[in-house]
Amino acid sequence: MQFSDGRAARGAPCEVKLDSGKHPSLDLEVMECDATALQWQASSGKAYVMQRLPAAAAFVPCSIQSLTESDPLGEGAVSEIDLGSRSGSRIVFRHIMPPMTLGIALAHPGQAPDSSFKPTPLRAA
Repeated sequence: MQFSDGRAARGAPCEVKLDSGKHPSLDLEVMECDATALQWQASSGKAYVMQRLPAAAAFVPCSIQSLTESDPLGEGAVSEIDLGSRSGSRIVFRHIMPPMTLGIALAHPGQAPDSSFKPTPLRAA
């Protein structure tokens, strides 16, 4: 994300070890960055460049009014960040399965966010 003052921040899914007797918990890492963080080269030699999400075009520019961090998985780590705008739009970032996958949900006022990235309970046949 780029802020109105030119600063940028990036978020990435990560894992954090909270209990030595359990598997790592899903977490989100958010940090300030500069333009050099928006492109990188993998060890395979493949180059990656971040691009604007076409689906987010209707949401920018956006004034963030609220930020809510939550742990919908109940693991003790922040795995979801919900940004609310003055206009009522919401942008939700969530570490989803499989591990190391970042889900992004976008919603306008009166529209529920796309919950396709949230777990669905199994039902007996």
